[in-house]
Amino acid sequence: MHESDEIESGHAITSGAASMMRGGTAVVGILLASWAHPAASAAPDANRFDGRWAVTLTCPKAPDGALPFIFEFTADVRDAMLHGENGVAGRPGWMTLDGRIASDGAAKLDAYGLTGRSQYNLNNTDSGVSYHRAVTAQFDAASGSGTWVTARICNFSFRRL
Repeated sequence: MHESDEIESGHAITSGAASMMRGGTAVVGILLASWAHPAASAAPDANRFDGRWAVTLTCPKAPDGALPFIFEFTADVRDAMLHGENGVAGRPGWMTLDGRIASDGAAKLDAYGLTGRSQYNLNNTDSGVSYHRAVTAQFDAASGSGTWVTARICNFSFRRL
């Protein structure tokens, strides 16, 4: 082998590494080369958002007259997966918020729930009707913000506890 020869992983093998191969210890050289690869150490910690977060959902009065409301609840993030619930599962006014937070803090979350009292719902929708809203959010080490967009824009704020 020559100094410029490459192995399958794309790391160059030096003449010292080639002599290691002849000695039967090529695995050590490959592991060391992989460990020192700069791309592996440059990735942010995917679990840096893990922990408990305070969540506030604020929906203003809607153009059709639906009253404003606020939900306040906690969410837990484990292995970069967020899960939080407001209310009692299966009951009107319940909502669950779930999704993955990327290592750069960007998140695509899903809010599923059952509508609460009709005066707070768009188009005066009956209580207990299921819904889904896509939520776009951005997190940093201590806080985050997000939105869902329907006939009214509702805002999420997140604060690490």
